[in-house]
Amino acid sequence: MQATTEGTMQTTIPGVIACGMDVHKDKIDACVRMGDGSADGNVIIRTFSTMRKSLFELRDWLISLNCYKVLMESTGVFWMPIYWILEEVAGMNVGVGNARDLKNSPGRPKTDREDAKWLSRLCMFGLVLKSFVVGKPFRELREYTRYHKKLVQERVRHKNRIERLLQMNGFKLSTVLSDITGVSGRRILQKLVSEGKLSVFEIRAAMNRHCNKTPEEVECAINGVMKTTSRLLLGLQLKKLESCDKEIDEVYSLMLALSKEHERAVRIIESIPGMGTESAIYIVAEIGNDLSSFRTANHLAAWAGLAPKDNQSADKVRPSKTKKANQYVKSLLVQCAWAATRTRGTRLSLWYWQNTKRLGDKKAIIGMARKILCYIYAMLKSGTTYDKSLDVAYAENMRAKKLDAAQKIVGSRKSDAPSSKQHDNDEEASLAHSQDGFHNGIGLTDKQVGSGNQHDKSGIESPNETVTPKKRGRPKKVVSV
Repeated sequence: MQATTEGTMQTTIPGVIACGMDVHKDKIDACVRMGDGSADGNVIIRTFSTMRKSLFELRDWLISLNCYKVLMESTGVFWMPIYWILEEVAGMNVGVGNARDLKNSPGRPKTDREDAKWLSRLCMFGLVLKSFVVGKPFRELREYTRYHKKLVQERVRHKNRIERLLQMNGFKLSTVLSDITGVSGRRILQKLVSEGKLSVFEIRAAMNRHCNKTPEEVECAINGVMKTTSRLLLGLQLKKLESCDKEIDEVYSLMLALSKEHERAVRIIESIPGMGTESAIYIVAEIGNDLSSFRTANHLAAWAGLAPKDNQSADKVRPSKTKKANQYVKSLLVQCAWAATRTRGTRLSLWYWQNTKRLGDKKAIIGMARKILCYIYAMLKSGTTYDKSLDVAYAENMRAKKLDAAQKIVGSRKSDAPSSKQHDNDEEASLAHSQDGFHNGIGLTDKQVGSGNQHDKSGIESPNETVTPKKRGRPKKVVSV
């Protein structure tokens, strides 16, 4: 235990005791700052091990110092066991800060003890926004959902390895089958592993009756003999794919069993177009059902990375991209947004097809994902499911707006039509009047008007006079003999 003092500036708040922890894999540097009202900040620094026994010693040490305000950096997963133990203490206010917001001021030494002292100062003055940490029941469900997502991604990688091996050997099975790991694809690949070559009759026996391609087309795509090394490797990859499928099913059953405690929230979320049961469980595991940590739906959208960063200076708002945030929530909502675009007559799909030309596909999808998250926030707050009658009202409102716009266009055209006709009549009348004035105003007699090839004294030709066109170009030379 060591006591030190810092500077002459005011570094404490009277009556406040705060602790900053610099967490590593094997050790924890904890600094408790005493708010005794003095100009010099009195701090106590102590180093603990990350073993579970030492974590309980850390908890008892904080309680003995009457310190119930803690801040630590979110370094990987090392902060989690400390957080789980400290949150069980009644009245303990534990905060986890983003590493981006906890950087030390420049010009100061960079050591673990100095970092702990800096964190204690930030904690005392409340200069850091705490990161959102979901409740304990939802954290247990989140362990299953995140592992389930990793398994699905791993299955896709195994499938791509099988496709790569087939392409290397010249087998174009993916050209004739939409899914090479489906019912027909699995049977064909198993026979290809055992025999190395398939005939049309064997392919016909392996194909499912719902397959769109004929056995002759499939036989043309996989015509040839696969070498022994590739057959053995293909067999191993198929076994790995099967084991991965079994593990995915087991984890999904555990997810369903654990999500029964939050069945009401799952039913509310899956009622939104584009959301299924699996997606609803994912969302509940990430944000929970108590959204009191987020003041508005906009705060929740910003936390999920579905809102652009603020970039304003001197009354100029510069365009900016969405910031990095929870990758599990954002990627899942984007997938659900693509699924919602394929629904018919819903507010989400109508909004997308109305704005995709103006915004572009990617920006429109991000907007869709943000709308879905705002729906989730409002529905969980009110405890109501998705109201499909609003979709009908939204569609009718859009039709009314389009009809109103069309009527305005037709009405403007009708109002312009009489004026244009009157303008044509005025032009014809003025033309006739000018022709009469042409004959009468230049002083021609009726006899002169009726006769052809007549000119007045001013040299103006009459309308009946034929004018010989002038020849263009240079005049021909007259050669004198």
